[in-house]
Amino acid sequence: MSAQYLLFSLLLGIASCTSAPILSIEFDAGNHDRIDTPLIIELNESLPAGKSYRLVSKESGKELPAQLMDNGSLAVFVDQLPAGTRQTFELRQGTAKTPSRSALGVVQEEEGIQFTVDERPMLFYQTQTAYPPEGEPDYYKRSGMIHPLYSPGGKVLTDAFPVGHTHQHAIFNAWVNTQYKGEKVDFWNQHQGTGTVEHKSVLGIEEGPNATVLRTKLSHVSLKHGEVLEEEWTLIAYPFGDYFLFDLLSEQTNTSQDTLFIVEYHYGGMGFRGSREWNDVDTLNYTNTWQILTSEGKTNEDANHTKAAWVDASGQIEHEMAGLTVFGFPDNFRYPQTIRVHPTMPYWVYAPMVDGEFYIAPGQTFKSKFRYLAHNDGPDMALINKLQADLTDPIQVKVID
Repeated sequence: MSAQYLLFSLLLGIASCTSAPILSIEFDAGNHDRIDTPLIIELNESLPAGKSYRLVSKESGKELPAQLMDNGSLAVFVDQLPAGTRQTFELRQGTAKTPSRSALGVVQEEEGIQFTVDERPMLFYQTQTAYPPEGEPDYYKRSGMIHPLYSPGGKVLTDAFPVGHTHQHAIFNAWVNTQYKGEKVDFWNQHQGTGTVEHKSVLGIEEGPNATVLRTKLSHVSLKHGEVLEEEWTLIAYPFGDYFLFDLLSEQTNTSQDTLFIVEYHYGGMGFRGSREWNDVDTLNYTNTWQILTSEGKTNEDANHTKAAWVDASGQIEHEMAGLTVFGFPDNFRYPQTIRVHPTMPYWVYAPMVDGEFYIAPGQTFKSKFRYLAHNDGPDMALINKLQADLTDPIQVKVID
């Protein structure tokens, strides 16, 4: 091998390690200490796909992985940024020299799509139609839901066809009291025979060091008139191992020629149905009552029809504590939204129609976003407060081309 070739290879290697900056990104911590804060950053220019990217600190040379997503945005983590400080990073091509986080995984199975963290199950999105237990009518069948959802310790936090409320489906989204073409359509209570919700298609799956992303379409169907709403879900899972963290973004577009009126009612929306061990009418599996705690300090006794920025539901599952905290994003309609907490059954739901009727006109899109924290033990207030601050008083990001 010639000396010239060796020199050329060496120079090429150096060039690849010292790639020119593409742009700079400034992070301003604001009023809070930031630790392992996930961010999705919109860029002003398109970057070449299929490449690895990294953020390099202009102050310290520290490197962080930057994941280019299919929509052209960047998924990054701000690992540590004290309150009142700023830090500027340069975006460069190449793999970051940083300790790896927990490993995310996603597997397409016959019934749906399984997310994992460090090879442990995190959540399952149901693409194929799931049927209720034997003896229950088939009209309770459902797809387009998240079940099971697991705690980091492997406890199943959700119940898909619960005893007593077979029409509730773990993590699911449905309106209850609506008017369409002058008639009532109930997409939640399938036994009413007027509506349902079902999975429609998988739009895409993305994998990377900072996020696993699943995009799907669902259909909200009037059994008499056909599809009324086409809903797009974007699930974004983050690589944490001590707790599980993911975002669920919903966009419901009215694909019909008539307005859908969501009438004032006491429940409906993005729901969570908890463990069968918390269901006191499930005589085979019931062991204990869940404990509710909201951002306003409300509990089982007084949380119903109060406003909440976040809600935690925790209890014993297989003799160990586990739970789920759900945060609403500040740009959600009527934030902080009113919640429905059932007085005896373990389900609760963000229910904006409690505060009055609204509508989705033809071609209009109704958007909502939620962040889910699945945890062991009871609610971790330090972690909850950190995540809440990330949403309500977020890191300020400035992209400098």
